[in-house]
Amino acid sequence: MSNRSYSLEILQVFIITLSIVAYYFIGYKIDRGQSLVLLPTYTVLFFLAYFLIRKLKSLKQIFWIGVLFRLIFLTSIPLLSQDFYRFIWDGMLLTNKINPYEFTPNMLINSSELLSSQFSQELYDGMGELSAQHYSNYPPINQLGFYIASLIGKKSVLANIISIRVMIILFDLLIFSIGTKLLKQLELPTNRISFYFLNPLVIIELTGNLHWEGVMIFFFLSGLHFIFHENKYKWSTVFMSISVAIKLIPLILLPLFWNYLKPRKSILFGIITSFLLCLLFLPLLVLENGIDHYLKTINLWFNRFEFNGSIYNLIRKIGYEITGYNIIRTFGKVSPFIIISIVAAFSFLRKNNTPSKVITGMLLTLSCYFFVSTTIHPWYIISLVTLSMFTRYTYPILWSAVVILSYATYGNIEFKENNLLLLLQYGFVYLTLFYELLWKKSLLHHLK
Repeated sequence: MSNRSYSLEILQVFIITLSIVAYYFIGYKIDRGQSLVLLPTYTVLFFLAYFLIRKLKSLKQIFWIGVLFRLIFLTSIPLLSQDFYRFIWDGMLLTNKINPYEFTPNMLINSSELLSSQFSQELYDGMGELSAQHYSNYPPINQLGFYIASLIGKKSVLANIISIRVMIILFDLLIFSIGTKLLKQLELPTNRISFYFLNPLVIIELTGNLHWEGVMIFFFLSGLHFIFHENKYKWSTVFMSISVAIKLIPLILLPLFWNYLKPRKSILFGIITSFLLCLLFLPLLVLENGIDHYLKTINLWFNRFEFNGSIYNLIRKIGYEITGYNIIRTFGKVSPFIIISIVAAFSFLRKNNTPSKVITGMLLTLSCYFFVSTTIHPWYIISLVTLSMFTRYTYPILWSAVVILSYATYGNIEFKENNLLLLLQYGFVYLTLFYELLWKKSLLHHLK
């Protein structure tokens, strides 16, 4: 072995060790209010991941290092998100034959011996006031995961957390498998899977904070696999429907198959998918006011919630100047039509007639949706990171690096966003996007 190869191996071991330490601190020591510690720690992690992504060519190395980083979080209680308390609450309701779409936690707490226990009180206090006053917004297959975790974890918060985390890690392993298959089909380097599998945002927000985007992504990529490779679009409807029944976001991407499948197959694809979605959403459909309760909660993302928006923040600022008040409710009535227009433009005006063009169209459509949204949590960007693996665009990778700046809001006592950090975050994202659009070159080409 040459001195150069030996030195490189020593450097890799050092970087992996340093990454383990950083992940440990984020998993067990740093909460979301400590932004002055969290932001630099994450930044260091991202630079370390960049080095690993550049140097590691072996899929086996990428796989085992990614697994190692995820296992660091195995017994940690998430410190950057409180959503997991609601996951466990919904699972607890299901194991006790209570429909989570029927009652808000505020309606149920202390209403029975079950819901006045120390365990339920811990969940209720942990989820926060905002979650406690609203009906569950998690689709049925998501609820199935909560139910399984509750069967295993019973009345232990940590056992429930570990159960959910193991499921999320297993689906990440499946993403590694299906992702490399898709990369081969598109004749792209298979080590691009490291953009997802070694990305700190993916590891922290999914394995660490227990968000379910990864489960959704597995079924979505499986759907793409059947459409592009096996040409079994009817089987694809099953996976796509399950993906939507975990997180609704894939729903706005399905129309982009129109040109690829051609009208007859596209119509049949839509009919089968709609039928399967009706079956999967039966827990809502059979419950009196179930759909109404669910839509009320979903509507909050358009009419009430504001976090880390970009174009919306500019519109809101203009609205203040003109009207003197926050125009979010007015914008919430208009934004669905904006989203429909974006989806229609990319679906019917753009020639998505090859797998590469379809995925690129999906990436740009979803990006535009996020650009006009009122609320962009960091884990939302993971869907863009995944799609970017199969395209020449790298702005989602950069976005996954700078979106951590949004956590600075939690470090503010008044929960007030820092406009300078918003400008810094989206400035990097938009500059990279415009560069890659105008010059038709990936920024990654220069970062090699």
